[in-house]
Amino acid sequence: MSVSALSGMDAAVPRAPVPETAKPADEKKAGEIKQRFEQMLWAEMLSHAGLEKAFTLGGGEAASAFSRYVVEEIAKDLAEKHPMGLADKVPSARPGGDLMPKENN
Repeated sequence: MSVSALSGMDAAVPRAPVPETAKPADEKKAGEIKQRFEQMLWAEMLSHAGLEKAFTLGGGEAASAFSRYVVEEIAKDLAEKHPMGLADKVPSARPGGDLMPKENN
């Protein structure tokens, strides 16, 4: 019995098999989603740490208008060069989207 059947999810809905030719594109898309997820995490951490507010000090309306964009770009750079690996822990970010965590052998 699958996990989705136990949790009341849509177990009755059959899923079509993924063609072999679509898998590399799906992997690329999954990688982009993972990177965007980590970028959002970095941006929120940087904002809560006060970086966005620090960019607006003494800069007036112009600084406050663009400070979020600067934080987003810094977060993008951090997500590319220093990934946290948290996207791999999110069930929907893994191929198959299973709800049970993968066991580390």
